[in-house]
Amino acid sequence: MVDTTGRNAIREDRITTAGKDEIDALTGIRGVAAVIVIAYHTYPARDFPLGLSHLVARGYLAVDVFFVLSGFVMALNYGKMFRERVRLPSVVTFLLRRVARLYPLYITFFALRLLYSLAVYDSVQVDRAWFALNLPHPVRDVIANIFMIQSWGVAKAATSPTWSISTEWGAYFFFPFIVALILFRRPLYAFLALAGAVGLVLLASCLTSFDGMHHNGALDAYDGRTLIPLLRCLGGFAIGLLTYRLYTWEPARRLAGAGLGWASLAWIAVALVLHLPDQAIYPAFPALVLALACDRGLLARIFSWKPIFELGVLSYTIYVIHNVWIGLVHWQIGHLPSTMPTLVAQTMSAVFLIVSLLVVGYGLHRWVEVPGRRIVRRAGDRAAQWLRPRVLRVSSVQIEEAKRSF
Repeated sequence: MVDTTGRNAIREDRITTAGKDEIDALTGIRGVAAVIVIAYHTYPARDFPLGLSHLVARGYLAVDVFFVLSGFVMALNYGKMFRERVRLPSVVTFLLRRVARLYPLYITFFALRLLYSLAVYDSVQVDRAWFALNLPHPVRDVIANIFMIQSWGVAKAATSPTWSISTEWGAYFFFPFIVALILFRRPLYAFLALAGAVGLVLLASCLTSFDGMHHNGALDAYDGRTLIPLLRCLGGFAIGLLTYRLYTWEPARRLAGAGLGWASLAWIAVALVLHLPDQAIYPAFPALVLALACDRGLLARIFSWKPIFELGVLSYTIYVIHNVWIGLVHWQIGHLPSTMPTLVAQTMSAVFLIVSLLVVGYGLHRWVEVPGRRIVRRAGDRAAQWLRPRVLRVSSVQIEEAKRSF
């Protein structure tokens, strides 16, 4: 029988435990992380005031927050599905729910760009044309992007930010087979898993020195044509699972409620100002997730503030589409200064980016993401129901008759 733990645990895009209130602060940090990534991709760090420039210059690390948070949320809502054993119906239910979460918007946006490229340019190898695709190996790249496996060392991501979505999709296939070992077995297994997860993150940070690509830091691994981004994601995802195990341990919860979140933010700020390596900053991410999950104090209220919370609800949508919008902003910056001061042009472009991204993101979330998710989830539940073993119910009378026949 399929374990339905967490069936209603994720209401739309809000992070919540089954039968409990939403953990608004975790939804909020997702929105903040998305904004940091968008700022990192949009403007050079030097365009920001000194304090923010350090943050924007290392904005790629916000993706690692996503990875850690993803592992935590998967454990929170689906961990008990696989506590005793891995059953095919449970695996199908879990994977189809993740498809429901990721795929409707993902494939809609990809299909729009693909159709636009073919209709306007009759090609998917279009260099520097807004909204058009530029895929070096059209057949392979299109197929890989359709199945979200592009960043498993296979192909180029059609829409740049989706490299991380592809790697998370890869992590979901490991989840049913590792979650019980990490969450519910002896502490020794958790320590071994921690060593393995840290090893993956460190390995990814080392390999970026040898892949021949430009990186703004050791963990700035993004080209899915190598396995480095997948290693980066798997390490962060496993650390997120381990963070959830700490969350279930009362002493850790007490520590998290005693200023751990503020200490984590302080360490991030100091490390950014001192230009410490990415590996030194990374431990603050699971600590911050743990602190916000406990949902106590002023820091949790800040991340739960309504505008930040709603930004978190839209975070997936604006993350997927923002790279295309950046092209419009850069076009504006290049053309507006001829008619107005550069500062005014940049301000207008920034306002346009924010407003248009939120408006389009809201529309896609409401009319593509949410309806698509419901359709896929219903189909997934029916598929899991069909896969359940059918138990033959035999009455006591039939049992007695069977005994007499022998």
